[in-house]
Amino acid sequence: MATLLSRSLLRASRSVTPGRLSLIEQSLQGQRICQSASLRPGSSFRRISSSPWRNQYQTHTYDIGDGKPPVKVQIQDQPSFFRRAFRLAGRTIGGILVVTLGSTIALVIYEPSMVVAGEVRMATLPQEGVSDDLTLEVESYIQNHPYVEKLRQDQGLTETRPHLNIPPMFRVHTLTGGVLTGVDRITVPPLVFLDAEEKKLYSIMHVGDSLCGHPGIVHGGLLATILDETLAHCSFLALPNKVGMTANLNVNYRAPCKAGQFIVIKAETTKVEGRKAWVSARLESLPEPGATGDGKVLVEATALMIEPRVIKPLMREVIPSKSLEVPNGTA
Repeated sequence: MATLLSRSLLRASRSVTPGRLSLIEQSLQGQRICQSASLRPGSSFRRISSSPWRNQYQTHTYDIGDGKPPVKVQIQDQPSFFRRAFRLAGRTIGGILVVTLGSTIALVIYEPSMVVAGEVRMATLPQEGVSDDLTLEVESYIQNHPYVEKLRQDQGLTETRPHLNIPPMFRVHTLTGGVLTGVDRITVPPLVFLDAEEKKLYSIMHVGDSLCGHPGIVHGGLLATILDETLAHCSFLALPNKVGMTANLNVNYRAPCKAGQFIVIKAETTKVEGRKAWVSARLESLPEPGATGDGKVLVEATALMIEPRVIKPLMREVIPSKSLEVPNGTA
């Protein structure tokens, strides 16, 4: 009976998948067929491996002694520890390379739509590059203007460019810092001077020919937007956590603002009560080099900025230490 059972198991092994061959061998060993009188086993072992990358097998040959051809059972060896570790390391490195390559390709594809060359670029930052002469000309005019040089001589003022603190991937979705910045718009990011002690701010910029409501006249809504952002930045200097949102904005237009000119905004915080800050500003034309006195007043504005109650817990995680790195929101 044992002989018949072993023969049926061995014949079945010819059509059994490699995953179950080990079970057949275990059954044969359990019944001790190899030690019975009717079974004269002749076992030979050889490894089939033409490449270290392929699986290794053992071939067992069993001769039952009934005159029929021997039965061969091929059993797959379990990979060694080093082989398994090598495969795991290879798969891990391959996965990292695939993810890195995919991210790089996605960035290359998305980057051109994020920042248009020569539109959000600064002449003062060679690493960002500039592709048009108008941007270079406007930037040079601002940098060398006597009014700007006078502000730079004031030790109480800090020079900065808030729009450049916005990461490029977010800048493209920012109204004044991305969408409205470029040739014939807000040609270069505003140059800002801060007075932290007096809670004052000075912002110099150029408004291009593509910002008009009426031909040759800058749209009043754009001027209100620029003033809103500037007033908010000024209020940051006085608010506890350096973040404010617009609760109220009043704008009075004194004279048309011609397109294609340089303007300066002068803002100051007039009153502070806890999380509230009252701010006022004047938008003027930038005086011509050599001119005495201030430029022509074009727009005046006042605003009430309120710091949200929930901002303090968020400050610990998402708000940078530099106050101007936080974009203004509108309540």
